[in-house]
Amino acid sequence: MKALLEVKDLSIEIGSKRLVDSIGFSLDENQTLAIVGESGSGKSLTALSLLGLLPEGSKVHAEKIHFDSISLLGLEKKTWQQLRGEAIGMVFQEPQSSLNPSMRCGPQVLEVLQQHRSSEEATQEIVLTAFEQVLLPEPKRIFKAYPHELSGGQKQRVMIAMALICQPKLLICDEPTTALDVTVQKEVLALLKQLQQQYKMSILFISHDLSLVRSFADSVLVMQGGKIVEQGSAKSLFSKPQHAYTKGLLSARPPLDQRPERLITLADFLSDNTDVAIEPQSRRKQHLEKLYKNTPLLEVHQLRKAYLKNTFFWQKKEETEVLAPISFEIYPGETLGLVGESGSGKSTLGRSLSYLTPPSGGRVLFEGEPIILKTEYARQKLRKDIQFIFQDPYAALHPRKTIGQMLAEVLRHYKTKAISERIEELLEQVGLEKEMQVRYPHQLSGGQRQRAVIARALAPKPKLIICDEAVSALDISIQAQVLNLLNRLKKQLGLSYLFISHDMAVVRYVSDRILVLNRGKMETLQEADQLFLEPNNAYTQKLIDAIL
Repeated sequence: MKALLEVKDLSIEIGSKRLVDSIGFSLDENQTLAIVGESGSGKSLTALSLLGLLPEGSKVHAEKIHFDSISLLGLEKKTWQQLRGEAIGMVFQEPQSSLNPSMRCGPQVLEVLQQHRSSEEATQEIVLTAFEQVLLPEPKRIFKAYPHELSGGQKQRVMIAMALICQPKLLICDEPTTALDVTVQKEVLALLKQLQQQYKMSILFISHDLSLVRSFADSVLVMQGGKIVEQGSAKSLFSKPQHAYTKGLLSARPPLDQRPERLITLADFLSDNTDVAIEPQSRRKQHLEKLYKNTPLLEVHQLRKAYLKNTFFWQKKEETEVLAPISFEIYPGETLGLVGESGSGKSTLGRSLSYLTPPSGGRVLFEGEPIILKTEYARQKLRKDIQFIFQDPYAALHPRKTIGQMLAEVLRHYKTKAISERIEELLEQVGLEKEMQVRYPHQLSGGQRQRAVIARALAPKPKLIICDEAVSALDISIQAQVLNLLNRLKKQLGLSYLFISHDMAVVRYVSDRILVLNRGKMETLQEADQLFLEPNNAYTQKLIDAIL
């Protein structure tokens, strides 16, 4: 079979650092090659070198980079512009940041078509047909919609339509499903496979999740620190991985058939320390029986949330209900998992419980007392007892304050004594060295930033922490470290968690019970293992099937 893409002895340097070191691979026509590895392994830089989009000042050295018999070394800017979109398409990780927020979606896709086709060929009808091919509902409405008016899955389908509008021979997908729900993720992968067969194109698929590409790729290339540590067919690599790094990436994801006392991390595999005890069912049963004999920490009775529609002042106000009346409890020391697709009301529920967004109705009791925020003291106490860990640690931290300054700010607010000693204690609790307090967020890795966010949440000594997609933006290996940390802190400090996520595998591992939301309504509330063994409704079964 003829190779569409051939790369031999490729190295990429930025400044004095070599970030990609002498790698080589090939991709045949109508085949899928997956490049997997952690952030910083060189995956995206490798892809960008095939598009002429490397950062200013980058140096590329290679014996060969051939695409469709064309050398990609030393091309002029105009030639790159002709290749991009026309012969090589690209789907980026975050569609919201890739689409122009001030421009309607249809004209954005049409603009790409106009760049490479004559005015007679670049028509609105072709864009609408492309929207139909990527299974977008109501193509005419999507054409006129702005990006913020679409769901995450719809925005990603617009990006796929844009990448395929000129029917390229090679499609590069850089983490195209990382921020999507498991059900949407599965739909997008199935769509890419379908379009690959339709257009007879090759796909270069970049991901940090080996399990995601198991059934998607024909061959897999594993990168670590800018080098290829293992490569081969997907079948052989998944059945018999050879390198410890590959084994670590495969094992870092929570298993579905058992409950280990802690997740095996990448560091464990690299140091050959992979013996982890499995929690016996009898001990888990005893733990749950003891847990639910306590008085609930948080009680929710018929909580609802609705927003008023914008209407003229003489018209009757109309409500849009985003959270139907819902009731449940969270017990001391419990982790309650909250799952559902985007738009199901998960984050709205979390914000309503902490009154960041006051509910429209119902009652919330904390330690048996109704939450009534009529005084400043009541607000302060609630914020102290209920803390948040947000999805994006970089966005959650102040870019111009050191970690120590941010922790000190919280401690001063709650009139904590011996602030310096408390900061060192917090950093130790989350596994950060005390020297980290003088660093700014941009000087930390993704895992270190999330640990800093957790330290800030722990600062006022809360009783309940709401984790809103707290690990979804992290690499699989770092995700395992943070989940182990959260479990350790729960036992050590007697915390309760409301753990919000769209990742069913992660939620099952950390949760005692799982609450499933669907379009603002509660589908079920079951013990975590029982929910996976015997889900009591079709929607929950659909979420489980998406990860199996």
